[in-house]
Amino acid sequence: MSKRSIRNDLDDEDDFIPHKGIDTLRFCTKVKRAYQHDVFIDQPFLEASYYRNVVAMLNDASEQDIVIFHINSPGGLMSGLESLLEAVKTTEAHTVAYLVGECASAASIFAMYCDTVIVSDLASIMIHNVSYGTSGKNSDIIAHTRHVAKTSEKLIRETYEFFLSADEIDEVLNGREIYLDADECKKRFDYRAEMQNAQNQEAASSVDIPLSEEVQPSIKSPKKTKQDT
Repeated sequence: MSKRSIRNDLDDEDDFIPHKGIDTLRFCTKVKRAYQHDVFIDQPFLEASYYRNVVAMLNDASEQDIVIFHINSPGGLMSGLESLLEAVKTTEAHTVAYLVGECASAASIFAMYCDTVIVSDLASIMIHNVSYGTSGKNSDIIAHTRHVAKTSEKLIRETYEFFLSADEIDEVLNGREIYLDADECKKRFDYRAEMQNAQNQEAASSVDIPLSEEVQPSIKSPKKTKQDT
């Protein structure tokens, strides 16, 4: 079942407006409804269950919808971040991270996965490695520490690619905290967008299509990597 079919048929069904004329060809105009959702992330990230309604909204959103996340958060729990991240990655809506103040730790990770990032003049970003605690038998602690170290390194490297330099990413993984003001954030988001666009164009140009195969149009284009400042 598609996301669109989950919507309320009575409230969200597309409208058709018939156009009539005398001795002329008739046609219909289809009205597509678009929604703007504003989500305020102005506290620490909480447990995953806290975000059920937002996740459901993102799952149900259409390509015409826009979801604006107003971010002013010191970070927080990974469980809540993971739920929101997965929903943002898979939603059909266009997502916007509007940085209105502090965007630290988990909040900065979340912003990186939105389609568009808007940086206000008072915004700032703080980036550091994942913090966690564990308890149990010595073998359990070692196993858990290795697991978290592996998964967090993968997350940090993928998230901040083109936003931080390779050396900065290594420093973050080794315990450094990086603080960026609004002007520096804008420069880095601009550079990140340029690099992502170049990477996408290179990937598209490297695809070899056999002459004997007919090119079929894709059902949905990949999400844009546009960054606005």
